[in-house]
Amino acid sequence: MADQSSGVLARIGAGITRLRNFCINILFLAILVALSLGLINSCQRTEIPVGAALVINPHGAIVESATLPDPLQALISTAPRVAQVELGVLLEAIHRAADDPDIVMILLDLDELTWAAPAHGQRLGEALKGFRETGKQVVAYGHSFSQAQYHIASFADAIYMHPMGQVVLDGFGGYNLYFSELLEKFDVNVHVYRVGDYKSAVEPLQRNDMSPDARMAAEVLYQSIWQQLLQDLAANRELALPALQRYSDHLGQALKAAGGDMARAALEAYLVDELMTADQVNARLADDVGYQDTHLMEVNGVDYLGYLNARQSQPNHESENKIAVLVAQGTIVNEGRDDEVVTADAMIKLIRQARRDPAIKAVVLRVDSPGGSQLASERIRQELELLQLTGKPLVASFGNRAASGGYWIASTADAIVAEPTTITGSIGIFSYLTTFEETLARYGIHADGVVTTPLRGSGMLTGVSDGMAQVLQARVEHGYEQFINLVARGRRMTPDAVEAVAQGRVWSGEMAHELGLVDALGGLPLALQTAADQAGLKTWSELRLRSPVDPRAALLAQLLSPVQMQTDDISNLGHQFAEVVTRLRRFDDPNHTYVLCEPCMQWSGP
Repeated sequence: MADQSSGVLARIGAGITRLRNFCINILFLAILVALSLGLINSCQRTEIPVGAALVINPHGAIVESATLPDPLQALISTAPRVAQVELGVLLEAIHRAADDPDIVMILLDLDELTWAAPAHGQRLGEALKGFRETGKQVVAYGHSFSQAQYHIASFADAIYMHPMGQVVLDGFGGYNLYFSELLEKFDVNVHVYRVGDYKSAVEPLQRNDMSPDARMAAEVLYQSIWQQLLQDLAANRELALPALQRYSDHLGQALKAAGGDMARAALEAYLVDELMTADQVNARLADDVGYQDTHLMEVNGVDYLGYLNARQSQPNHESENKIAVLVAQGTIVNEGRDDEVVTADAMIKLIRQARRDPAIKAVVLRVDSPGGSQLASERIRQELELLQLTGKPLVASFGNRAASGGYWIASTADAIVAEPTTITGSIGIFSYLTTFEETLARYGIHADGVVTTPLRGSGMLTGVSDGMAQVLQARVEHGYEQFINLVARGRRMTPDAVEAVAQGRVWSGEMAHELGLVDALGGLPLALQTAADQAGLKTWSELRLRSPVDPRAALLAQLLSPVQMQTDDISNLGHQFAEVVTRLRRFDDPNHTYVLCEPCMQWSGP
């Protein structure tokens, strides 16, 4: 009987082995097929038709620098990951097309654009304006328009929308989750030490709602950025700004007047020029660019990625003088592999590369960061200052966010250029420790022992002694003083003048310019030209410095290319909790001291 049982188990084991080998072979074949298709597609050269339309159709969220996710994390994660589209790639396509005689029009197809910051919209808008100044036309078409999509579309000569579409201008702002009552229920103690009345990053752990100071600062910030957006829309569509405000404030009334028809409401508010189906738009565009395939009624056009693939193969006359661009995007940490962080170790390597390369004459630091570790921020800033000591100018260029640690790393740059809608400032600092001594005591667990100093007696399971509390508060106050003095030195202000606009308060780029925290308003092109002027360069070319990419990670990331996922409210709530946990894990400062801007965290896309 034992032999029969062993035989059955052996056959089952052999079957499992064959099944495993079959699955592995299928996966291997799938990878081979994907690689083969990729090689075939890469060998095909896109032909640019004469008199064509350039189709700007980004799929995903616009970012300063696209990053690769950790393949294993991408496999096991349940949270949706949205595709990333580099702002610079879109801008390059528009700029090249402006001088390209084969391109006579740009078609904005923004249906698959999931998110773009106001600063991204303004920068794309400037590029589209430059394209139109050459006498060429820009047309936008969408089934519907979100606020970010419509901001970009508003820079077009004409906006067409599907008869069942809608334009939603829902403004800015949002809600945080607050955990104070939950932590109290479990007797969890959160010890917070901070400087800055407006430093609200730890409020979700201390309160059940926003503090009055945080609410006031957020209202001023969001209203400033909202008014700048409305000004863009009003100027682009030749509308009165109050009319746009009324459309957003009283959309229900406008919708009722239009018989419940959202598309008609947008048309009657002059937000779109005509309501048309896709085939009607194609027929309209074909009047100017013709058809690529008359049988399939395909408009004579090329998408921006195919266009760049064709045009970048042409000879490029680059200057021997280089201006390096370093991108600091994400939360600032000391070390790690998260694709949404600025790692101090990796950034320092790139800065040293720029410092030692004789061809690099100046550096532009492009910042899109809410801050993070104080130590990591200072390590990066010190390395940048060493670069400046070699005589190479450093110009900081602020994108979507450059606050707290994001501002710290740029504080002593030779010049700072910000977008009008950049969230910046937040000159403040905090430290916090979470302890569970009362939680353990509830369940009959107590800590006891012998220590030689009060500092040794503080910890996650024992609480924070008075002596340790004094140390943490003193260290935070010293860090705040360091921050104030760095800004004062870098921006040529007095410490008292910096203190007046500090206290952890966030400002829009426009307000920061008025307060002297930034030197000029503009995008990356202005920052590059400023760096060239400071380096005394007449001719130069841009050089993007990036950390090396692991080929295996790149391959797996391509095979696991992100798909936009739809989630219900319960799933979204779970993802919000997961995001809070992820943010807490990024708090890796060995001194537990942080320069982090809380409002910026909700300004980072989906």
